[in-house]
Amino acid sequence: MIYAFSWYLDTVSPNWEALIDGDYEAVMPLTQNKKYFIHYLSQPFFTQQLGVFFKESLSQNQLKDFIAAIPKKFRFIEIQLNEQNQIFDDTLTVSKRKNYLLDLNRQYEKLTKDYSKGAKGNLKKAKKHELELKTIPFTDVVGFYKLHKASLTKGVKDNDYKRLLEVMELAYNKKKLLAKGVYTRNNELLACAAFLTHKNRILFLLGTASDLGKEYGAMYQLMDYIIFQFANHKMTLDFEGSEIPGIAQFFKSFGAEKQHYYKLKINRLPWYLRILKS
Repeated sequence: MIYAFSWYLDTVSPNWEALIDGDYEAVMPLTQNKKYFIHYLSQPFFTQQLGVFFKESLSQNQLKDFIAAIPKKFRFIEIQLNEQNQIFDDTLTVSKRKNYLLDLNRQYEKLTKDYSKGAKGNLKKAKKHELELKTIPFTDVVGFYKLHKASLTKGVKDNDYKRLLEVMELAYNKKKLLAKGVYTRNNELLACAAFLTHKNRILFLLGTASDLGKEYGAMYQLMDYIIFQFANHKMTLDFEGSEIPGIAQFFKSFGAEKQHYYKLKINRLPWYLRILKS
């Protein structure tokens, strides 16, 4: 996962530390923050999964050891583990979250057979309107996203978007970023998205459509293009999941399979702060 690269973490969580087992056999980034006098761990924006990353294998006991080794100075912890950190421990407060993955190692024609009826209908609409797909600057993706998804990103501050742009610029320079837009015949941008690529994974970082873009099925055309481009390769399209039913349904409509990962919460705050936080 690209989230665990030091250059990614340096940008989204500049003060990060890490727990390290042996000679980097396993590593757990600690994305720390401090508010007033309280140190805490939180999940950085635009970073879906972290947790413990390992070379060979990771047992349940090793995973629990990492969690137990999180320094006591962190009085509140709310982080998301990665899909390989399947934890089973009744003493820990964890909640299951959904991701959607699509194995692209099949012919495009076979992949499209798994599209839902709704996805196929939206692709017909996009074709009818003669939409055009272009490579666009990643800065345009972020600007369009902020404009059309404001209601879903209330907690995201200007500084978070600044860090996002820095990450995207680094990824672009490393040839790990794709940015695509869908336009009308009159050159109006209807939908756009940015993807991060690393080894055998294509990560849908962010994207959205305007109201007209939704009406024309523009986002369906964009995703279909990515699937067409990487079909028949040993690649996985990682939709990054969503707890919002409508967005989750959009991901599922391309035949993506649900996979779970876990959110970990540990509250070591003094009792009077614990009540407020609850």
